Amino acid sequence: MIFQSLISLYDRLERQHGFFDHKVPVPPYGFSVEDVGFVLTIDKEGNIAGEPEDLRIKVKANAYNFRQSVVPYSNKVNVRANAAAKTPNFMVDKADYIFGMSGKSKKKVHHNSFKKLIDDVCGASQDEGVLAVQSFLEKWKPQDSLELPLWKEMCGIHGKWVAFRLQGDKEFVHERSEIKRLWSAFLTKDKFPRGTSFIDGETHDLQLQYAQFKFGSGASLVSFNEKAYESYGKKKGQNAPISVEAEFKSSTALKHLLRSHTQRIRIGDATTVFWAERASPVEIFMGQVLNPAVQDQEAMVPVREFLKAVCQGNLPTDIEKDRDVRFYILGLSLNKARLALRFWHVCSVGELMNRFRDHFSNLDMERSDRDMPFPGVWHLLKETARETKDVSPVLAGALTRAILTGGRYPQTLYQGVIGRIRADHRINYLRAAILKAVLQRNHKKEVPMSLDKERKEISYLLGRLFAVLEKAQLDALGKVNTTIKDRFFSAASATPASVFPRLLRLSQHHIEKAEYGYVSDRRIAGIMEHVDSFPAHMNLQDQGVFAIGYYHQKNDLYRKKDNGNKGEKK
Repeated sequence: MIFQSLISLYDRLERQHGFFDHKVPVPPYGFSVEDVGFVLTIDKEGNIAGEPEDLRIKVKANAYNFRQSVVPYSNKVNVRANAAAKTPNFMVDKADYIFGMSGKSKKKVHHNSFKKLIDDVCGASQDEGVLAVQSFLEKWKPQDSLELPLWKEMCGIHGKWVAFRLQGDKEFVHERSEIKRLWSAFLTKDKFPRGTSFIDGETHDLQLQYAQFKFGSGASLVSFNEKAYESYGKKKGQNAPISVEAEFKSSTALKHLLRSHTQRIRIGDATTVFWAERASPVEIFMGQVLNPAVQDQEAMVPVREFLKAVCQGNLPTDIEKDRDVRFYILGLSLNKARLALRFWHVCSVGELMNRFRDHFSNLDMERSDRDMPFPGVWHLLKETARETKDVSPVLAGALTRAILTGGRYPQTLYQGVIGRIRADHRINYLRAAILKAVLQRNHKKEVPMSLDKERKEISYLLGRLFAVLEKAQLDALGKVNTTIKDRFFSAASATPASVFPRLLRLSQHHIEKAEYGYVSDRRIAGIMEHVDSFPAHMNLQDQGVFAIGYYHQKNDLYRKKDNGNKGEKK
């Protein structure tokens, strides 16, 4: 199902944009969209004209945006390993192949194999670009590479590929129409075994090497890198036979998604890509919903308006017509030599919108204007750990899957938030919203989004009571380094009977000392009239309700009456 869907995506993109469209490139067989880091301009005699040009754009430390180009590409280049020196690409490759050097080390075999492939493909071609590159390769002395400006960058890990450009041209040499024709003709000489493809059950030329994708050093969606994974005497790709055309289309479509800025998000160690069976605005909104860019508030305005409509049960006109369109979501992460499939979900656009509506309805909690109305997956995950690097990668995939399928939220999400509250005694909007969402969906509890004075559940009442007792202390003592929340919150939420009698006695001193102590006394009495006794122990569900009750009561106590702002006093 995954491969068939990716093949359909390739066919759709091909119809929409055509081959060699530089806005959304969908290359034909034998070509690939790759990152070019540098370009070497040469004249017709093969001499270097000027300095190598750095095409990279630095976005942050050790991170660059590269010039993307449709390049002639051999599937064998995907899996360059022990035979890398004799597996060059055609007309564009890394510095090792073009210059015969890497740092201060000579790469003679790399350089010679690169030259040989160009000679084999081009034959007696009289194309100006071909002749110029061949002349350069014949003249070039590898040791001269050390004198080139930006040499360390070109052969470094962020150098990517180096392309040629003929002096006076705007396009790269490998983008010339004659070069494309020569490479396509050369590929027709490849011989493949015949057999039945598992995609359609028909007889085709079979591709035995699955493409690799840029996860770390590269990994395949399907691979057989150990004999233990092979069966019936078949070797490697023979165990999952796929036609050359199907493998190319599916891998090219997945590469397209992994390059996309709108149809790909990364949460933890999982990368999620998504697409529809036909072009739809949902493909753009999907990533912004799951992982909103909080830095660009202006760009988020249409997303928030879109989600407001979704939560009200409505869809914008341009999406309403796509309600029945199928939508595909694929979650991947690296697992040694292959990609691990974290989740694969197929639904209609209408079903997906209902899932978003249910998710944000579960999260709905009173908040300040500074809080995000529609938090993304990563914003929720960060509330489960002290530092972002400590967020569980498994939890990221499980939470995303729960949102998309409407299934139970992972219990570790709830436990992680309770753990953080115990550690730092902080109950903010996101934490309260997460607790409410898990209690509602997983445990079928009705949890209010704001203060409910009619709710008589003991855990909710005790959470409210704790907030009132803390307010009485602050009214009496003013700002202090340590409040009762810092000292007693964890015990009060887990073993109320051991803490609350002491806190109530202490509150009488605070009430006597405060100027308006009678107000706190009235609040305490209003809650205590519904409390018959303090439980010796409260389970995790009750502790979550306790935290929500505390959050609601504190918001009510500190709400600014003059403008109705629901923000918490800082």
